[in-house]
Amino acid sequence: METSKTRPRERTDHADTLRMRVVETIAASPSTKVLRLRAVDGGILPRYEAGSHIEVLVTLTDGEQAWNAYSLIGNPGDRSTYEIAVKREDRGRGGSRHLHEAVSTGMELEVRRPRNGFSLDLNANSHLLIAGGIGITPIYSLSSQLSRLKIRHRVIYCVRDLEDAPLLDLLSKSEFAEVECHADGGLAQSYYDFDTLLRDPVERQRIYVCGPQSFIRTISRLCERYRWHNRVVRSESFGGVRDAPHATLTVHLAKRRKTIIVQQPESIVDSMLRHGLDPTYGCKRGDCGICAVSVTKGVPLHRDMFLSDEEKKSEKYMCTCVSWGASAELTLDI
Repeated sequence: METSKTRPRERTDHADTLRMRVVETIAASPSTKVLRLRAVDGGILPRYEAGSHIEVLVTLTDGEQAWNAYSLIGNPGDRSTYEIAVKREDRGRGGSRHLHEAVSTGMELEVRRPRNGFSLDLNANSHLLIAGGIGITPIYSLSSQLSRLKIRHRVIYCVRDLEDAPLLDLLSKSEFAEVECHADGGLAQSYYDFDTLLRDPVERQRIYVCGPQSFIRTISRLCERYRWHNRVVRSESFGGVRDAPHATLTVHLAKRRKTIIVQQPESIVDSMLRHGLDPTYGCKRGDCGICAVSVTKGVPLHRDMFLSDEEKKSEKYMCTCVSWGASAELTLDI
């Protein structure tokens, strides 16, 4: 029988960061590894819901440090351990490479408490979950929770190669999940036919999508074209800014009298955080509008789902968490 002397103590402090130790690493695919983390002091971890993520302090290739977000893929009922899946991104800033190459069992990490902007809507009549690449991590979390609740749902998992599809085996074990994994080989002509899938709206169905921003935009635009009900799509993206013009963007912050140079895939918000400028932001997905600012010079390239079409056409506003510059320089009224 466990006594009060041996029972893990519940964490009562409200510090934003946690010191955690890597207790196990598992190869989930050739490019993805799972890290299992426990509190260094052995305490019970803060609660979280399916779809939540944590941010891990990583060291980049240039020696700078940054906070990378990773979805929690474990069981929210187990408050002794957090689990994350990290895909190695060789074209990124080096944070994922750091976790793959420099972090091993027994090492300590600094982690920010869980946050959730990608929760399940249990009032929906049906659930369609769509993942692109490593976007499977929060989708797997949501699917697992629906399965624990014995709610049937559909999962579409799009990958380049079936040999590099982390979590597919675990996802497919659920009797409540109808799983379809589609490999396109990186060829546009082989992409999944979402046009046919979404052509006929389903009453009170909720769609959850995670993947690259272009992947999310495709789903959102098809839902708009075929007149799905408003706000049908919930999305999550940790991919940064990619495939936008101008690999490097010069951003002038007028009120702060400061200029920063932002390089893809880093977002404007993340660059401001790295420079210690404490910007206002929320979801980091382009959904909530908390990071929206006025543009006084230059032309923004919009990738958010918050601003109206009129606001985007005016070129006077932008969401700095996902949007970029159509021009090589922007001046923001912050």
